Amino acid sequence: MHPYKNQPAVLTTKHDKLSLIAPSMQSKVGLEVTDINLDTDQLGTFSGDMARSGSPLETAIAKAKLGIEATGIPIGLASEGSIGPDPQNPFLTSDIEIVVLVDQERDLVIYESHRAFEIVAATVEVSPGEDLTSFLARAGFPSHHLIAKASAHGELRTRKGIGTQLALQTAINELAGHSNSGKVTLETDFRANHSPSRRVNIQAAAQKLATRLAQLCESCGTPGFGRVSYVTGVKCSGCGMQNPEAVAAERLCCVSCEFTIAGKSIASSIPPERCDWCNP
Repeated sequence: MHPYKNQPAVLTTKHDKLSLIAPSMQSKVGLEVTDINLDTDQLGTFSGDMARSGSPLETAIAKAKLGIEATGIPIGLASEGSIGPDPQNPFLTSDIEIVVLVDQERDLVIYESHRAFEIVAATVEVSPGEDLTSFLARAGFPSHHLIAKASAHGELRTRKGIGTQLALQTAINELAGHSNSGKVTLETDFRANHSPSRRVNIQAAAQKLATRLAQLCESCGTPGFGRVSYVTGVKCSGCGMQNPEAVAAERLCCVSCEFTIAGKSIASSIPPERCDWCNP
């Protein structure tokens, strides 16, 4: 029997993520997940009125620990997302979602991530009375909600969760009077309960984590056995020289003991156009 079967876990979320994360945890490992609404905005907000001090993973871990501390349940779950220029292709916008499990009793931190380009993300600077038809279509409004922002004399004012035309026009008119330029910035509200396209990606990350948690270490039986790094070093199919940084295969490891095995093979050779010797 899986060690997490019928065990309680607490999901720390302020933005309605229980239905995205709990079902896969229940179906794959048997965790009984409940949620707790805590002030996770203290760890950073998408709107920028509270800067995120840690990395996305550090922030997700901190959220999970808040739930553990508040409830006394030793297994905590949380998620954190990063939306912006993609790290590998900055000309595209991506959504990278991390879902983490913190097991206080076993001293475990296990996480998975999901990177997707299917995310509605739009921003524009407007003045009162401007035609917003084109922008609202790009922004997926009203199913995707908006944030309005303006600043004057170093003070930032925001209106979040805007989901109707009336609320949008009211926010623009109100904040324009607070803006040095008379303009208001409109942008996607990326909070999970206001962004349907982000919700899909959080759910995908949760399913990946649940699948990993279902894998037990062959040596010690700890949940979460999976990929931790890659085996590198691949020869070129043209010149035959070794490329030490090229990825050859996955490396699978236990998160508790040192048991490690080789995982899925990625490449037995690389073409000359990717070779450091043929294309220095």
